[in-house]
Amino acid sequence: AATCEPLRPYFVAGTVLSLGFATLVSLALVAPAKAQTFTSIDCPGYAHADARGINDFGTIVGICEDQDENFTGYLLQGGVLSTVVPPGAWFTEPWDVNNLGVVAGDYIGEDGLFHGFLYQNGSYTTLDYPGALHTSVQGIDDLGRLVGIFIVDENFIYEAFSYAGGRYEVIEVPGSEGTSAEGINIRKQIVGSWDAGGVSHGFLLKNARPTKFMYPGAVSTTANKINIFGQITGTWGSEDGSVHGYIRSKGGFESIDHPGSTATTAQDINNLGQN
Repeated sequence: AATCEPLRPYFVAGTVLSLGFATLVSLALVAPAKAQTFTSIDCPGYAHADARGINDFGTIVGICEDQDENFTGYLLQGGVLSTVVPPGAWFTEPWDVNNLGVVAGDYIGEDGLFHGFLYQNGSYTTLDYPGALHTSVQGIDDLGRLVGIFIVDENFIYEAFSYAGGRYEVIEVPGSEGTSAEGINIRKQIVGSWDAGGVSHGFLLKNARPTKFMYPGAVSTTANKINIFGQITGTWGSEDGSVHGYIRSKGGFESIDHPGSTATTAQDINNLGQN
């Protein structure tokens, strides 16, 4: 699950490929026949890249990571890659971008704490859950509604929230020891992950009722994003320690694995089925 510590016609799976010293983040187009086409994304001058979110216009956000494991956010729009770094930030993670081009994410400020942020057209807005020590904005829909994570104190127990109309609400999943809300669609359906006994599970919040789920046979599952059609993308772990992406739709689960990769994660899915 994403925490405040340092993802039918067609769908696309975000993957991470380990290639020696360089890591390229790819996008895989998966058709009904399961044929896959991958397009690599690279951050020039950085050791690694990671794709986190994509909107219906193909705008992508993610992170560039240097050799010292410092994260710089990026926005890839119209083939042009630009950085996303809130003022005073030394660590930035964009997690999502909506169809209006608003980027949502988190950053570590000069105070050493995580803060949520929104970015659009060169302007940044910081968001902090009231009274929280750390805040991370994980998802945004086209109406500007947000979901994310907050940590109240140094016990680092994370809780989930939604935000709309200037009002924060806590999202609770019964039996959870730590909950993260990571994606929201225009129908106000929310997905995320909840932990119990050190094991991550996925959940779907629909009509204020949470439905828990696990990828079949998995030892862990995260739910990262959901599109308008209810397709959910996330990650599952197997008993041998390997990590895989998945798409969950009305037809069930579909695993996503990039050929030759050491791990595959599916971080987002737009309304065209791309990730």
